[in-house]
Amino acid sequence: MADPQEIMELGFMVVYLIYILIIVIVMMKKRSSLDSEKRPAALRVLFGFSSLLIGDIGHVGAIIINFFLIEENLVITGIGTLFESIGLLFLFIFWIDAWRLEYSHSKNTIYYILIITGFIGLIIFIFPQNNWAGVPSSRFWAIIRNIPWLIQGIGISILILNDARKTDDKLMKIIGICIFSSFFFYMPVIFFGNTLPMLGMLMIPGTIIYMIWEFYSVKRFFPSN
Repeated sequence: MADPQEIMELGFMVVYLIYILIIVIVMMKKRSSLDSEKRPAALRVLFGFSSLLIGDIGHVGAIIINFFLIEENLVITGIGTLFESIGLLFLFIFWIDAWRLEYSHSKNTIYYILIITGFIGLIIFIFPQNNWAGVPSSRFWAIIRNIPWLIQGIGISILILNDARKTDDKLMKIIGICIFSSFFFYMPVIFFGNTLPMLGMLMIPGTIIYMIWEFYSVKRFFPSN
């Protein structure tokens, strides 16, 4: 008999996947109506959430396949986790550039640090210690490979909040708060999820925060005419 927690988490993930697919489709439909000044930043937002969608399809798809198998296939699990991890890094890479374009910043030191951090994260994924096709890696290595994503996310949220405060940009304030607060739910899972499986439930509020972020991103960058 399937674990009720697993069923609830899986059902929620499927709902979320449909939700972000709709978000991306809406963005794609609205992009043609954007003026030339706003389009570059908006396209980065679209590319970011498209990357997240691809990553989530791999992650949720792996969970669905394993759900119907008698025994978990670690190769499928590892590939799904890799897809998700790459998608999250590209999400922030594109959002960092969206922030720069939206607030007319130059490619300064902070910008390059955050972008390079993302590519360092991609390089870390190549190391055999990740063991994508076998037994999940140790807690230590799971933390190591998530540090670039953490730096990117906290960094871009602070930059967004700083500029949103200066310009009294209410929608971007909400977006910055969403990005920052999501880590309070995701990090305990990353640090202690292997030893305390119940912490996996924190992914639900963390994902709801992402859904709010995505909704307000449509309102902010792809407004209705």
